[in-house]
Amino acid sequence: MKRKKLLIVLFPLILGIAIYVAYRSRNLFYFKLIKSHDMLHDIVLYIRKFAWKYRLYFPLWAVYSLPDGLWLMSLGFALLIDRVYFKFHLFILTLVYLIMISFEYIQKFYGGHGTFIGTYDKMDIIFFTIGYILSVIISFIVNKNYIPDKSLENNLTLKKEILKSIKLIILFLILAGLPTLI
Repeated sequence: MKRKKLLIVLFPLILGIAIYVAYRSRNLFYFKLIKSHDMLHDIVLYIRKFAWKYRLYFPLWAVYSLPDGLWLMSLGFALLIDRVYFKFHLFILTLVYLIMISFEYIQKFYGGHGTFIGTYDKMDIIFFTIGYILSVIISFIVNKNYIPDKSLENNLTLKKEILKSIKLIILFLILAGLPTLI
């Protein structure tokens, strides 16, 4: 199950990063990181050139809001799949979701184009919601077949699960902040 979980977690995350690299500004951290590797940089430039030919066929939400929903969906999968304390992790994911929605509303009143905290977009809220709902539904379906080992349940404490969740959230927050680094 670990390989399947890794694929489920990484696919939306990599797809979101690919959208950033292919269609977003070259000033983003991901592009600068790629630029430091010559061969990879050439490949990415070729992909960007090819992708920009088809940019007009993509709605703005696919470039600007979809990666946010994919990020939250990936975090949801990482937190919820194969967990002994599913309800606890669902609570943590719900808390992260509500914080992201709140942050989007803060952008509405204090942000704007070119500001550090970003620009409000109701499509971001929609895609955060879709990512949240899909991750919960899919994780619930995947977990239906997951039977935790009884010895594992005795060895795992809620404290260990909390530490794992904190590590995952910190990792995903770093990944979420990378595109905005200059």
